[in-house]
Amino acid sequence: MISISSLKPPRELWPQSLFWLCFFLFEWLNTGAYLDNFQQSLCQISVQLPLLIVAGYWHLLVTVRRFLLHGRMTAFWISLIASLFVFGVLRRTISYNLIYPMYYQFALAKPFWYAPKILAEAMQLHLVVALFVAVDLVRHALKQQNLSETYRREKMSAEYRLLQSQVQPHFLFNTLNNLTSVSIQQPEKMPNLLQRLAGLLSYQLHESHKDSVPLSKEIAYLKDYISLEQIRYGERLDIQTNFSYLSGSPQVMVPPMLLLPFVENAFKHGAAQTEGPCWIQINLSLTDNRLIFSVENSVPTDIPIPFRSGLGLTNLKKRMEILFSESCELVTMPEEGQFLAVLKFNID
Repeated sequence: MISISSLKPPRELWPQSLFWLCFFLFEWLNTGAYLDNFQQSLCQISVQLPLLIVAGYWHLLVTVRRFLLHGRMTAFWISLIASLFVFGVLRRTISYNLIYPMYYQFALAKPFWYAPKILAEAMQLHLVVALFVAVDLVRHALKQQNLSETYRREKMSAEYRLLQSQVQPHFLFNTLNNLTSVSIQQPEKMPNLLQRLAGLLSYQLHESHKDSVPLSKEIAYLKDYISLEQIRYGERLDIQTNFSYLSGSPQVMVPPMLLLPFVENAFKHGAAQTEGPCWIQINLSLTDNRLIFSVENSVPTDIPIPFRSGLGLTNLKKRMEILFSESCELVTMPEEGQFLAVLKFNID
């Protein structure tokens, strides 16, 4: 049984029909005003329009879409040249047998196979056909551009979600490694560590899936993470932070867990690799809607420079490219005994 939806005309038929309607009205009114005879103009365009439509769809569907767009240039030129002749003769036939006897009897003085007239008929017809094909190709190109842009945005969104989701297991992996070490060496500190870990996991569960979170929450999350790490390293770690004055800025929105990989790397490649005293300096500032976040940490002098960044910074770079395009700046500066990472990006 044929469904009602299958009887609907193709979606592209509506703009094409609109083109032919506009052409019909323009030709009728323009020629009628020029001849001062709208009845004659209506008769002429009504007789010529069916051939124009047939020629238009032949060139659109066959000459262009089937041959030209598929690179079949020999077939394209054969179709184009043959169509100029065939449709030129057909239009000459319509004019010579239907229009001339009614309105231009003097034109019958020339024979039917009069080359200049056939060429003129072919050119007049194909100028309209060329406009029809060009309009349809432009419409199709714009549609494809919109589809490509939609696909690109969806692909970027999916890629960003994937990168964002990778932050969570990566963070959990590092934290569980820390807890394993502390549970062996300092088991009395485990209850406090687990309590702070629960708070961090709560943030990930309720906030990390969002597109943006208040900067104050992101700062609180970093503080909890730093406090958790400080319990592990004790007094041998000297850590200084300078972002307390931004904690009360809920109107500033940032992507969740965007700053964490810097801090994780500072502990992973700095304090975790050092048996003696170590240090970390973290600064966060906001100037003219541009957020600047820097993390500098000590590293053992026997680590080659530059050392490899882990999954955290790799994911961060990809996330920044998706989120901020060219408006962000990520700089890493490894030096003997220390490592500096700076992130700058614009915020709304």
